[in-house]
Amino acid sequence: MRQKPSKRTLIFTSIFLLLTSIPILVLTIKHIDSDIYTPPNLSSTIPTPYSLPTKVYGSPSFFITIFGQLFRKENESIDPNRIIQDGERVAENPYMDLYVVNDYRPVDIEWWKQESKLVYEYVSERFNTTLSNKVIVTFVPLRTGNCAPRGTTFHEQQSIIVIFASQETNHEQVLATLAHELGHVFIHNKYENLSDVALTEGLATWAAGDYWEAWKGYDFNSGVKAFIDSGTYLPLFSNFDMKIAYDNNSSKCIKNRDILLTETASFIDYLSQNYGVEKLSNLFDMKQPEVINNQRVVYPPDFKEVFGLELNQLEYMWLKSIYHTNQ
Repeated sequence: MRQKPSKRTLIFTSIFLLLTSIPILVLTIKHIDSDIYTPPNLSSTIPTPYSLPTKVYGSPSFFITIFGQLFRKENESIDPNRIIQDGERVAENPYMDLYVVNDYRPVDIEWWKQESKLVYEYVSERFNTTLSNKVIVTFVPLRTGNCAPRGTTFHEQQSIIVIFASQETNHEQVLATLAHELGHVFIHNKYENLSDVALTEGLATWAAGDYWEAWKGYDFNSGVKAFIDSGTYLPLFSNFDMKIAYDNNSSKCIKNRDILLTETASFIDYLSQNYGVEKLSNLFDMKQPEVINNQRVVYPPDFKEVFGLELNQLEYMWLKSIYHTNQ
């Protein structure tokens, strides 16, 4: 039986759709002041609220057809079912099985058995839950290009994590990638209605926590402050579609992705610390896309309903808290 594309697959595919000139009608069109596109003036008052737009795509059937075409094109060299069928299980711990395909094993097996167990336990504690099934992990050679992936996750009959690495890939990157992808597995199991790209990727990065810091050399908040001080900060409100993080035509694609992932992880941590996990869970329980008048309507996360403030206002409060903390 053919497997349905997973929620994560659809999320990533939607990013590619935004890059293929599919006509998009923005229902919520408002004038946006220029100060939203730059880091807020932290000495000023909280900015005017602006809502994220609801988006409408033309024909649902065409929309789904493009999904299928892009899914096959982007993943034609990675068939999750073949990983199990053709791979050899060479290591395991209570939470994960390591499969080797075509004898490709760029990490030491004994090191992997020990470290992957610790990564799982760390991410599990972050989400305060466990998984009912073991996760399969495999390694494949590095990809090239402006937006080369470091990892991806499939949610078929069993969650399968693919890590792109070589023998030269440092251990910190391998473990941070594993922690991030495990974050996606936990998200898939805990927040089934979380379909927003920025929140999903930010939460998965937040899940990586200490492993992300060990790899990048900075924690989330320190990274955000450094981005602002260096002029590389990417405002969340104007980049919430994450388009620049997956733009294959941009040589800054991966740099932009890491900046936005760090920022969104820090922002999610701020919401959790200041408003509580329950409200954050309410944000993740998003209104799902639907078809209206033969058009596919995609709703944004409702920050105003959950927190009483729009995203651009919350962004201001979050950045202000970072500067006060680091003074």
